[in-house]
Amino acid sequence: MSRMKQDLPRAELVRARRTQQTHQRLTQTQKTVYRPETVFLPVTPRLVKQTRTPKGKTARPTTKKPRRQHYDIAFSMGRTDVRTPGIAIPQFGTRIFSTLLCAALIFSLYTIWTSSTFKVNGAEISGNQRLGEDEINAALQFIGQPIFMAIPTQITANILADYPDLSSAEVHIVLPNRIIVSVAERIPLIAWYQDGTMAWIDAQGVAFPPRGKSGNLISVVANGNPPPVQLDPQQAAGQTHPFLDPAMVQVIITLNSFIPGGAPMIYDMTYGLGWQDTRGWQVYFGQNTDDIPMKLKIYQAIVDTLTNKGIRPTLISVEYLNAPFYRETQ
Repeated sequence: MSRMKQDLPRAELVRARRTQQTHQRLTQTQKTVYRPETVFLPVTPRLVKQTRTPKGKTARPTTKKPRRQHYDIAFSMGRTDVRTPGIAIPQFGTRIFSTLLCAALIFSLYTIWTSSTFKVNGAEISGNQRLGEDEINAALQFIGQPIFMAIPTQITANILADYPDLSSAEVHIVLPNRIIVSVAERIPLIAWYQDGTMAWIDAQGVAFPPRGKSGNLISVVANGNPPPVQLDPQQAAGQTHPFLDPAMVQVIITLNSFIPGGAPMIYDMTYGLGWQDTRGWQVYFGQNTDDIPMKLKIYQAIVDTLTNKGIRPTLISVEYLNAPFYRETQ
């Protein structure tokens, strides 16, 4: 063997030594990649396949530096458990969302309901002449209450029920706490005296208590109630029931122009409307004003006849043109 080496050229001998040294270095590198005592490998490392020189062939010398060998190694952090901090993200379901929404709505409603911003301090009233603002506010029944409790139709009904001297009322709600009320008062035409009390009556026959001042009214002294007024149920809905028939109101207005000397008009449940003549008797024209001029002529003729005969009557009735009569003093 040593003899063969001596026969080889010196250059080839140098190449062979270098090749052998390179192979030894590679072998040592593969053996010291990792230490099983310190690293836990769940899998066997995969080594990169190396090219080996076939037997009988001499490796060509190279001047390049040997390449680094790469290994794919999977390993854990030893046997130590490593935990990273986590943030729990809540999962909102439909029930939780509904609950939160209901709670928010309840809180909002409670805040609005108890807030002073939405409380009614008083109504803004227009159109009233005799009726005071304090009286109308008393009928509202919402002073100091939340505006959300105010119902315009209910407020209108309350005002008209408490004050029949109002012919109409309109109520408007304006947030946050305004109530605007526009009213129209009835115009009295008749002062009706009965049972020691007086009531005013307008053109629709509605009676209401006197309030404030009014103009010259037609005074009527009654000894009983007038005939009840019959109304259509559809027309009577939501309206104040009249005390006098509107037609009878027109009778009083018409008959008043024929009363001499401004004598007060009287109403009797049996004989109807008339007046107290200044000469000491009562004259009645009935419940209607049909043929007033003819009734006046008949009345004047009866008075002239009785005066000529020296008869002093206590009552003269011309309600029926074909059957007038009189009563004389007993």
